[in-house]
Amino acid sequence: MVPDPYTLEKMALAHRQQLQREAEHEQMLEVLPGHSSHWMRYEAARLGTFLIALGTRLRQLEQPRKMMAVD
Repeated sequence: MVPDPYTLEKMALAHRQQLQREAEHEQMLEVLPGHSSHWMRYEAARLGTFLIALGTRLRQLEQPRKMMAVD
């Protein structure tokens, strides 16, 4: 049994809408992991830079104390 043209059009529209929702969902999934991964690398790099600067500063502060202890 073949549905009438009005029903066929409604079914085709519903199918296109479903395909559009699926495509939008896939696009969202593609964007999020890349963005999240990029953000994590960026934050890790910033933390690493901060820790290196902190270590350097602590060494600089420690050096005069060592010199005073030797004198």
